[in-house]
Amino acid sequence: MLTVKLDTHLNTFHLDLGFSAEVGKTTVLLGESGAGKSTVLRLLAGLLHPERGHISLEDVIYFDSERRVIVPPQERPFGYVFQDYVLFPHLNVFENVAFGLRAQHLPQSTIRHRVGKALEQVHLAGLDQRRATQLSGGQQQRVAIARALALQPQLLLLDEPLAALDVQTRREVRQELRHILANIEITTVLVTHQYLEALLFGHAILVLDAGHIIQQGSQHDLLLYPRSSYVAELVGMNFFRGRVIHNEANSLCTIQLLHEQHPIEVMAALEEHRKDSKVPEVGEEAFVVVDPRSITLYHQPPESSARNVFIGEIVQILRLDTPTGSGARWDGRVRVSILLATSTTPLTAEITEASAARMELSEGKTIYASFKATEARAYT
Repeated sequence: MLTVKLDTHLNTFHLDLGFSAEVGKTTVLLGESGAGKSTVLRLLAGLLHPERGHISLEDVIYFDSERRVIVPPQERPFGYVFQDYVLFPHLNVFENVAFGLRAQHLPQSTIRHRVGKALEQVHLAGLDQRRATQLSGGQQQRVAIARALALQPQLLLLDEPLAALDVQTRREVRQELRHILANIEITTVLVTHQYLEALLFGHAILVLDAGHIIQQGSQHDLLLYPRSSYVAELVGMNFFRGRVIHNEANSLCTIQLLHEQHPIEVMAALEEHRKDSKVPEVGEEAFVVVDPRSITLYHQPPESSARNVFIGEIVQILRLDTPTGSGARWDGRVRVSILLATSTTPLTAEITEASAARMELSEGKTIYASFKATEARAYT
């Protein structure tokens, strides 16, 4: 088990978090730029030292502020793959992978064996004499991983491993990298800001914001139970946070939203199928998610039975598909973001292009939005 507790200041940035990672699995640190993801990797690697904290892997301590244990970076059995790979363009693949081994003054036979094994693990066997400049972006990434694996690390640190690739190459390399990580069975901490990559690679996912973990769990947890607007946006859901002010027959509840200019109430269905589900008490904090496809738009106040009706201004219209044909006809769905009149929280509806055209929607236009209480899901 990898056990981590970090508390440190970097200028005005305060990083304070703790987590555990299962041996042989990949733990993903997910968050926006500036959340502290790469800082965590540098602290783990020993390139930075926290003011207070603890880092241990399988009961071996590499940092402990109370015990005054600080193992230097070169003595930690950790492999680090940087975002830009840091390959030496004047060296061939073999020498790039062997670089760290030569620094350890290992016998030539050991170096050849380890380099050969590492290249096989990343499916680059036979390319050892090629220069780094003769490789594709995906191949360069695998050379960087092979260089880390040749050191036989107990912990692999990957900092945005796909970020340096173009969009098409990134798609091709994702599954290959996932296969490599599954086969090597090394405890891995991977940093990304891409939700799809977190889903593909993460046995466990930690969501960072401003140096703190704001949510952690499995892919299922993040998908169904987002606990921040950041995560909800990643999974494509409307998200509200508030306090329960009324329960109705243990199936519906009314939640007054927090941090709004004026009180806003949302009625939602209570979660039923979670093992730990319970009816939230009045005054208890709760979360609500609403699928944008469950929201209906109107020009006038609707006469429907929907319990949640809001008015607001359209602030963005985003077409989700690309134009088709010579006439650049849009054939798909449209996301309409609405700034509610009494709220700072935008509401996003997803409708068909035909509906948007029929309603003549445009930015700046006032619109009514509604959704049924049974289409909103509340949980604590």
